[in-house]
Amino acid sequence: MVQYGGDEVSALVVDIGASSVRAGYAGDDTPKAVVNSNYGFIAESTDGDAVMDDGSAGSASSSKMFIGQHGPTVWRANMQVGNPIQDGMINDFKPIPALMRHALQDVMHVDSTEHPVLVTEPAWNTPENRERMAEIMFEEFQVPAFYIANTAVLNAFAAGKGSALVIDIGKSTASVTPVVDGFVLRKGLVHSSLPQLVHASARNQLINQQPNHPPIQLLPHQLIAGKTPVAPNAPPMFQIRHDRTSQTTPSLLKYYEEREVDEWIQSVAGVLDQGWNDQLVNSRPAKQYEFPTGFNAYFGKDRFQVGEMWMGASRDVQTSNPGLPPALPQLLSKSLNALDADMRGVLLTNIVLTGGGSLFAGLSERLQSELQRQMPNVAIKMHAPGNTVERKYGAWLGGSILASLGTFHQLWISREEWQEHGKAIVGQRCK
Repeated sequence: MVQYGGDEVSALVVDIGASSVRAGYAGDDTPKAVVNSNYGFIAESTDGDAVMDDGSAGSASSSKMFIGQHGPTVWRANMQVGNPIQDGMINDFKPIPALMRHALQDVMHVDSTEHPVLVTEPAWNTPENRERMAEIMFEEFQVPAFYIANTAVLNAFAAGKGSALVIDIGKSTASVTPVVDGFVLRKGLVHSSLPQLVHASARNQLINQQPNHPPIQLLPHQLIAGKTPVAPNAPPMFQIRHDRTSQTTPSLLKYYEEREVDEWIQSVAGVLDQGWNDQLVNSRPAKQYEFPTGFNAYFGKDRFQVGEMWMGASRDVQTSNPGLPPALPQLLSKSLNALDADMRGVLLTNIVLTGGGSLFAGLSERLQSELQRQMPNVAIKMHAPGNTVERKYGAWLGGSILASLGTFHQLWISREEWQEHGKAIVGQRCK
């Protein structure tokens, strides 16, 4: 077995999520590269344009890809937008090599053949996915050593805990994962598409008539030639770029709309920390927000209604939509009820709240309040880092800590072991 230990190891850590690909050096506090996971692509043209191969083995199709700062945020005619993540894990490996190459080579300027690489995975990842990632790293990036680690375990490590109940809220998926002594208790693992429901609720609220505002056009600045300032709630006065609208694909327009909704959520939306109360809502100040079209309005009660979706949709909505993903209290109850009673107490005093979605204003306080209300006689302690970077990149930070430990170096899968044992070594070594 080839071991990597001491100062000669400068391992790299890569964490791939629905919002971004995070990459950096083990031992650092923050990733060096944060690359948008959304990428633009245009089908190969017939006029001899240069094409960036997607890097996947045996791929029959080639596309010109646009990644990072030059990705889908830059408008291009007939460009489509893709994302390799679905249900919290990679479901399309074709763009993965290009995304990782951009992060490691173009942004970090490192030679992957000289560094062991630790990659993260969700607790519900498949063996086939793990083996495919190992294959990409060894065969395409020619890494000297590789390891794949569970994001829940890494988030617990980042919080300084070997055992924890990890609540991870990402861009597309929310999960609750019990971790005990560095291992996932799979019977208590639950996840859902709740963040997508919250996002859809915000979008529907914006584009439909509301008591305090008319339907709002979610056009991005890329499609607007100019605008004139208007009073709050007045019809917007802007000039649209007709030269672009006809060449804007549905997937690109959807991507732009999602970004506008995200901006609105981050700027004005919130969660009431003690539960819904009309009097309290009305006492909170309204927040003004302006959209790229120039339309602007003050958002009061409605900015908190979106946040309530984290705790559960109204009874009427649930009745008419029985297939809605479970809210955070339901996810927590389902996870805890699947565990032995003596284990629950330990985990409830070691709750870790992490993920970019957990930064929704007021969410950590409300979640603590809801848990205390449901279990008034139980001690509950929640670790929710106030540091935005630590909260957003908890799994990456945990990987950075793990890969820099001297005791971890014997766990690396070396290139020699990969060549000797093939894919089977991944399941044997990475528990």
